[in-house]
Order: sequence, then structure tokens, then C-alpha cells
Amino acid sequence: MLTKIQLIQSATAIGMTIGAVTASVITVQANPLLPTNDQKTIAAPQPSVNISTKPHRYGRNGIGLALGAKIETVSGAAETALAEHLAASDVKFYGAYWCSHCQKQKSLFGDTAAAKLPYVECAADGENSQRQLCKDKNIKMFPTWAIKGKFLTGTRDLQELAVLTGYKGSMDFKYHK
Repeated sequence: MLTKIQLIQSATAIGMTIGAVTASVITVQANPLLPTNDQKTIAAPQPSVNISTKPHRYGRNGIGLALGAKIETVSGAAETALAEHLAASDVKFYGAYWCSHCQKQKSLFGDTAAAKLPYVECAADGENSQRQLCKDKNIKMFPTWAIKGKFLTGTRDLQELAVLTGYKGSMDFKYHK
């Protein structure tokens, strides 16, 4: 018998497979042999990052996952300037199209600025994959930022990226980690 948490995780995985959580409420019956009044209603988890996804033919083990999920946050001048600075500073952002943390990182920049990031796709089945480069750099976690010869893993606040890279422009960022 599955626990409530296992059911939520299963429902979340199913929802992600088609690009979104498909229902806001899941009704489960604790024991299918008991009468239907033994049902329990539990709320499905909501995505923490406001992104929309589109199903595609790629995926792990043949499961359709989102490729290049559309970023719905809007870039400001500061986010765009920082992304351009990162690209000009020989910084690298290693990630994978299926990585929710990478999508969250991109959403902190917003749609326009995210497109300017020095992004390296590490998933073997991802669009414009640079899997061998990721292996050569020993990238094992996503996102990974390569800044001044150091590798930093995890989603980073834009203020932190600005300080670490010597960015001197406006730090009036719209979104924070």
C-alpha cells in the first residue's frame, strides 16, 4: 500500500511527464476492497517555479519531458545586463533541460536574459548537447556555475552571481532565490 507522500510523488511525476500537474486535487481510495466512502482527498503539490512546458520526443527512458521549458518571468534591464556580463566574462552555466533547478535559475533571469546566458546543455539527449564537455569538466550536479576557475553547484541568487563575477551594473533585480 502506498503512503500519501508516495502517491503525491507519483502524481507529480505523472503530471511532469505531460508537462504540468494535471489536477489540483487527487482522490485516492486507501483500500480498493473497502466501500467508496473510504476515499481520501489530498492536494497535489504545485510547481514552485512558474514555468510552462511543452512535451517533446526527448526524454529519459522514453518518457516525454519538457525541452527548453518556456520561461514566463520577464527580464528587466538589470537581469539582461548581468546575463550579458556573464557571457562576456567566460562564465559557464552547466545544466540539463529536465532539471527543475536549472529552470528555476533561468526564471530568476527572466525570458530575454535567460536566452543570453552562457548555458551548456549536459543531457545527452538534450538540444545542442555538449555532454562530452560536461564529462571532461566532471559536472555531476545541476545547475553548476563555472566562475573564475571554481565550480559552484545549485541555484544562485543574481546578487551573488553579480558579486562573484565583478559585475558593476545595476543590481535592481526583480526576482530572488
